[in-house]
Parts: sequence; C-alpha cells; structure tokens
Amino acid sequence: MPTKIAFISYPVKNLDKAVEFYQKVLGKEPLFHREDWAEFELGGQKLALQKSSTPGGSGATVYFLARPIEGFVFRLKELDTMLDGNIEIHSYGKLARFRDPDGNILGLYEPPK
Repeated sequence: MPTKIAFISYPVKNLDKAVEFYQKVLGKEPLFHREDWAEFELGGQKLALQKSSTPGGSGATVYFLARPIEGFVFRLKELDTMLDGNIEIHSYGKLARFRDPDGNILGLYEPPK
C-alpha cells in the first residue's frame, strides 16, 4: 500500500467561494483553480478543494500517492476491500476512493503522466 500522502481533500459546494475563503485564511494564492478542483501548497503538503454535490459533514479525505493506481486497486481487492465507485480520470490525474473498516473514506491518487 502507499506510504506517502499525495494531498488532503475537502468537498465544497461552491468552489469559488471556498477558494476565496482559503485564500484569506491561508494568505496564499492557489497553485491552480479549475472548474471542479483547486489546490493550495502548505509546507510541502497539498490541500485540495473538490466541488461536490454532497459537501458538509462528510469531512476531509486523505489521498495516498499510488503509481500506478490500478496496482493499488488490485491490492485492495486482494484484501476484500472494494472501491467506492470506479477509478475517476481527470485532467489532474486519476482518483479512487475506498473505506476503512469503520467507514472512513480514503483515496488513491495517480498524477497525470
């Protein structure tokens, strides 16, 4: 399994409003701000904001760096751990989510090539 955290993500309903809030709180500009995703760099760690239709109360998701993501998904299946949905492919990379035994959501991330 992965041992390096790639980023931590928070779901947000209004991405533009959330980016503005975090810019003010952190005193930083985002690394980038796209239609459905924005990232801030914080001391070598990345904080991502992801536009979501179900934010609030779902909390943060830790994404582990996974290269290639398919190998880690195969390992999860060997451990009888199923993905929440499918591998998602975006311009900023591939994402996959799964749950620990207590139902906490964790993620895998493969950066674009």
